[in-house]
Amino acid sequence: MTTLPSMFARRSDTLLAFLFGLCLAGCSTIATFDKVAYDKATGAKAEALTLMDKATDSYSSRAKDAEAVQLSIDKAYEYDRGRALNSITVKQWEILRDPNGHLFGGFVRRWREKGTLRPAYIEEKKPDIAEAFDQIIQLEIGKRPASTSN
Repeated sequence: MTTLPSMFARRSDTLLAFLFGLCLAGCSTIATFDKVAYDKATGAKAEALTLMDKATDSYSSRAKDAEAVQLSIDKAYEYDRGRALNSITVKQWEILRDPNGHLFGGFVRRWREKGTLRPAYIEEKKPDIAEAFDQIIQLEIGKRPASTSN
């Protein structure tokens, strides 16, 4: 036989679970789509891939170009860092920018250290770096639109 207090305890647990689920359904766990973030990411991708083609030139002759592209990437990163519920995108930017990694940051570091890069190496790295940008861009596209209220 079920006692009155245990019956209320089960109902209370059920009610709490229902309210928690309702709260989760109404709360977003990821930022909404942001056109500025999308534009920054697509622009930085185009600039980065164009710069990579110039890595057969000496780094010193293209240092200003490299710094300009890195600044575009840094601006996109900082913009996304300032958005709420955007930790996944921020982590993706950090991986892309990491000078000790194997994506854009590492590519630029290697170019600076070596002076010039072989065309075969550049062509090998471009798809990886393009894919990293595409993941950031696709994540942004996949975010739900911000609700508009009239």
